[in-house]
Amino acid sequence: MASIRQIRSRIASVKNIQHITRAMKMVASARLHKAQLQLLNTRPYAYKLREVVRDIASRPGAERHPLLKKLSPGNTKPLALVVLTSDKGLCGGFNAKPLQAAGAFLRAEDPAQRPEIISIGRKGINFFRRVGVKAYREWSGFWQDLNWHHADQMGQELIDGFLAGRWSEVVVIYNRFKSIGVQELVQETLLPICMESQACEGHADDKGGYQFEPSADQILDYLLPRAVKNTLWHTLLESKASELAARMQSMENASRNANEMISELTLHMNRARQAAITREIAELVGAVEVING
Repeated sequence: MASIRQIRSRIASVKNIQHITRAMKMVASARLHKAQLQLLNTRPYAYKLREVVRDIASRPGAERHPLLKKLSPGNTKPLALVVLTSDKGLCGGFNAKPLQAAGAFLRAEDPAQRPEIISIGRKGINFFRRVGVKAYREWSGFWQDLNWHHADQMGQELIDGFLAGRWSEVVVIYNRFKSIGVQELVQETLLPICMESQACEGHADDKGGYQFEPSADQILDYLLPRAVKNTLWHTLLESKASELAARMQSMENASRNANEMISELTLHMNRARQAAITREIAELVGAVEVING
């Protein structure tokens, strides 16, 4: 059994860790509130924009637009896999889920079917480097100051690569925020833009009575790139909120486990103290008997 001094030292260490986990939970909670408000304010616009784009794009002739072209049966170009992770750890299984999903694509038997990786977040970048996968593009260090400029830049690079014919499809893997305790792994096609109503958050398939000025083609040329960037922006906000929620939950669990460990160590310390007192009493009684004896 460890000595009382050793147990006290361990209790002090666990208490210090508990102070850190509680502080991290409070920071994540404050940042989550802000990120959640931003996400909830963005969702209606993102969903409505998808609905409008789908309605306009579903009209005759619109499918000829390069951002709407579906894959040809004999296509041999790889797809681009955009994987969203965090820059920091201590957030439970938040990073593991998208990386496992990306691993399923990378384990394809046909090398021609393996995707080009676009890694967003330092944890994903480090993972792909560690397993020997060279990413086509890497972004990190922006999550704390995330803004529209980041989505605009990333979206434009993805659009340029798709229009240049480098990829047949651009797929995004990320965690969608549902609640503080639930983050849902999502695999979503970013390009070509989907026109199926069931893939666009289940909005009604009502085309409405649109009148175009100057023309539908010119509106699509302006609207489709913006829709792609907005979808990516919404995806980034979902991932950020999910990360903070996962970190908050993880730190809460860590604080609870630390409290249980402190209680267990205190019990061991009390037993050790009791054993030491009993031993000292036995030694005193033995000494008295020897003197009297």
